[in-house]
Amino acid sequence: MTTEINLTPTASLTEIARSDDPVSGAARAPITARTWGTTSECRAGVLMVHGLGGHSGWFEAMGRRMKVRRIFALAHDHAGFGKRRKETFLSFNQWLDDTQIAYDFVREKVGDKPIYVMGNSMGALVALKLASRIKPDGMVLFSPGFDGHPQTFDWLYRIRAVWTAMVAPETELALPYTSELISRESNVRKWLDSDVEHRTKLPAKMLFELLMLSQDVQNRVKSAPCPVLMLTAGHEKIVNNKVNEAVFERLHAPSKQKHLYPEAWHDLMFDPVLDDVIERVSGWITETSPQRIVV
Repeated sequence: MTTEINLTPTASLTEIARSDDPVSGAARAPITARTWGTTSECRAGVLMVHGLGGHSGWFEAMGRRMKVRRIFALAHDHAGFGKRRKETFLSFNQWLDDTQIAYDFVREKVGDKPIYVMGNSMGALVALKLASRIKPDGMVLFSPGFDGHPQTFDWLYRIRAVWTAMVAPETELALPYTSELISRESNVRKWLDSDVEHRTKLPAKMLFELLMLSQDVQNRVKSAPCPVLMLTAGHEKIVNNKVNEAVFERLHAPSKQKHLYPEAWHDLMFDPVLDDVIERVSGWITETSPQRIVV
């Protein structure tokens, strides 16, 4: 049976308040986010962290599937993406800090129920880097972007990005891939190509900060304080699965599981394997929950 990737919006839009800037004291705009499900009826909460060029709305098909399994899901927009595209970007620490604020928001909403963080591509970098700070009950890494695919993010592209970041940091560079490498589904590609919040060009300094975050995670993050599940795609041309395997194998965690979908393309939430992905994740949440939860 073919899985339909329906991206018609069903999420509730919300805003997460932030405290004033600690240096200047100026008020900061709220973090825009989308939610699926209700906190009162959920068995667990999930914070979904989007990847490069994407935004919280990309989790639509995944979020609605979480909802019917009584999992409250929230996805927020990173600084520089989605509804926050025009927000000033300074460093990858903004992504980390905002994700922690979003996590605390989910914790406030679901109370003492388990919370899982799920990062997609670049979002997996953010999730793993932040895990020791927020200590979630579990972490799922979807097609983690620990390093770019060497044929797509080749050395020429990387050198150009670093050089431009040094001399003209605000100059936008096109990402070295299109929707053709994100999903094998033609309807998804059409949706992505018409998505006004899909960012296909990024400031050079943002690409440089992503490189710095990638190197930091590869070289310094050796452990996770919670169970980890890594799901990867076999038809992968955006991230480097060899590096993903190396990072996963050396990672110390209470428990680890991984699964490769040989026929899938990069973004699993846009792939026909999505129903299997959700069943696997839902079962894993039940298995690893620190408290016995009713499915």
